[in-house]
Amino acid sequence: MQPPSSTPMLSSSQPSAYASWDAARALSAPWLHNTAIGTVQRLASGEVLYAQGDLHDCFYLVRAGFVHTTVLRSDGSHLLLEIFGPGAIFGEASAFIDKPRYVTATAVTDAVLTRYRASEIQQLLSGHPELLVSLLQLLGIKHRILIDKLASFTSASPQSRLVDLFARAAIGQRHQDAPQLRLTHAQIGAMTGLSRVTVTRALKPLAARGWVATRAKGVEITDPEAFIALFEAR
Repeated sequence: MQPPSSTPMLSSSQPSAYASWDAARALSAPWLHNTAIGTVQRLASGEVLYAQGDLHDCFYLVRAGFVHTTVLRSDGSHLLLEIFGPGAIFGEASAFIDKPRYVTATAVTDAVLTRYRASEIQQLLSGHPELLVSLLQLLGIKHRILIDKLASFTSASPQSRLVDLFARAAIGQRHQDAPQLRLTHAQIGAMTGLSRVTVTRALKPLAARGWVATRAKGVEITDPEAFIALFEAR
């Protein structure tokens, strides 16, 4: 089967639906390089890191693998908010303000994290200004993320949304010895604001190009460099 002649493109004019992962990856270098602080925590695929409503003062840096966050809706269903890959920092807002978690975080694949306790980090920040600056910048940027996601969901084409997600997943896997990420159609739909039927339709031209394949456990990226090239050409 010949691939379609048109080339799927990333949404370059709208804010990214994955802004928190992008922002964290750009700002997390001081945390990635400082291995003397925090505690290594390993998660098995499907393991819950923390549940919505939990109260504790930890936040996390993803070193390998992928973690997603979900919200329990009033109808009992779960809304998948975001997938965090290597280099992402998450959970810091609830950790520092001592409020219950508003999301549930679960490992999508086997994952390696660094866990930081806010109470301990506060004592270290005065001696590590680079950590403080990166954390403040990240907290500031995340104020815009909800609006960014809404703008992207309402304007980008279905195929652009899928390419946007797969490009970021591919980048995370390129820079780490990460396990292969596989997402179900339902997960992709919740992540991109699309129905499962629309996800299936939007995947077809990507599969025809050999960029993705549907396996028993979900959709797998088979040509990560193709997605990365689109991302870097924006």
